[in-house]
Amino acid sequence: MANPLDKFELGIRKLIEDLMIERMGDNDKIVTRYMADQEFQGSAFPILAREIFEAVKSKAAGAQNVAKGMVPNADA
Repeated sequence: MANPLDKFELGIRKLIEDLMIERMGDNDKIVTRYMADQEFQGSAFPILAREIFEAVKSKAAGAQNVAKGMVPNADA
């Protein structure tokens, strides 16, 4: 992936907020704290962004390997 993590964070902030609101019914306390507590959000956001960034990078690398015919060995 071409975007470094810091640029990725700029684009993902709104998506994380939207997902938090969408999940509010499942865990009202954590979502309310994330949205209302700037210190908590400041601590949680970089962790969430990095996890999403790494997952996207991993999926993209896997897709590239499959496209190149480099399918991982299931026996390994």
